[in-house]
Amino acid sequence: MKNPVWRGRILLLSLIFVFAMPVISAKLILANNWYEPGVTNRGLLVEPSTTFTLLGVDNPLEEHSWQLAYMIPEVCDSFCQTQLHLLGQSYAALGKDKSRVEPVVLVTERSDPQVVSDIDYQMIEVTSAFADRIQGFEYVIVDPLGQLVMRYPKAAQENDLVSQSKGLLADFRKLLKLSRVG
Repeated sequence: MKNPVWRGRILLLSLIFVFAMPVISAKLILANNWYEPGVTNRGLLVEPSTTFTLLGVDNPLEEHSWQLAYMIPEVCDSFCQTQLHLLGQSYAALGKDKSRVEPVVLVTERSDPQVVSDIDYQMIEVTSAFADRIQGFEYVIVDPLGQLVMRYPKAAQENDLVSQSKGLLADFRKLLKLSRVG
């Protein structure tokens, strides 16, 4: 028969082990970088925080609406034309939130002049500082305060454009749902 003192000590050590084990294992997992946090956004956050004003651009839609913007490259080929078409499709797919968003085309002095003259969307001329920050072929989500929120770099292939557009739409819907501005 076991001694009651030893039985109490074993019970105490068991309780300490049960409650300390999760803390010790969490510390071990985090210290060795075995954990990769999940990310739900599909675009890249624009960091450090940047606004149109800081980049020297006059934004006529500031304080009016969210903006789904596309940067026109120097040469707008079929890839660019497809992206412009998907800009309109993404805007239309916003449904009831469409009234809170404005599709915008960002142009520089080097943007393809033929495409610029045929566009039906709101155009905003951007500076070279802005063009250094956001490249041609990129989508950008801009909040009503003029802050660049997320960007979507050029897709690797034309086949990836639809999935990129779906990701942009999912991110935008989430932003509009959680937003208290615009």
